[in-house]
Amino acid sequence: MTKVNDIFGSEIEFDCMGCDIADHKLIPPGGYVYEDELINVAADPEIPIVGFMILGIKKHVKSMNYLTRDERIHIMDILNTTIEKMKNANICDEVLLIQEEKSSHFHIWIVPMHEWMNDFNKNVRNLKEIIDYSKRNFDEKTKDDLLNAIELLKEEFKKTSK
Repeated sequence: MTKVNDIFGSEIEFDCMGCDIADHKLIPPGGYVYEDELINVAADPEIPIVGFMILGIKKHVKSMNYLTRDERIHIMDILNTTIEKMKNANICDEVLLIQEEKSSHFHIWIVPMHEWMNDFNKNVRNLKEIIDYSKRNFDEKTKDDLLNAIELLKEEFKKTSK
C-alpha cells in the first residue's frame, strides 16, 4: 500500500492509483472531468498546477502496446478533445504531454504551460522544478483557481455531450 499526501494535504492510500481512480475508490480533486467505459480525465491528486490533467485508462496495463487499435484511437481522440477544451476555457495556450512506461498503470500527463513557468524555460527537463515550485507555492488562491479550472473543463465536456 502506497501512502502520499494529496494536494489538499490529506493522506491517501492506494495499491495502484490508476486502478483506484478508475474504480472510484480514490476520487481526484474536483471529481472527474470526463469519463467513459475506457477513459477518465481528472486533475492529478498530487500536483497542484492549475489545469494539470491526467488521462487515465480503466484497464490495468503499463503500455499502450497492450491496448487495441480502437482503444488507442479513442484515447488519442479524447486526449485531443481535452486539450482543445483546455484552450477553449482559456486554461492555457499550449500543453506538454508526458507518458512513460515506468509507471505500472498507463496514463498521460497533460501539463498546461502557464506564464509563471517561463522562469523554468517551460520544458520537460525542468518539469520536476516546476512541480516542486507548484507544491511550495500552493495557496488558497491557487486552490480556488485549480477547482475553477476543473469546473470549466466539466462544462466544456458537457457542451459536446448534448
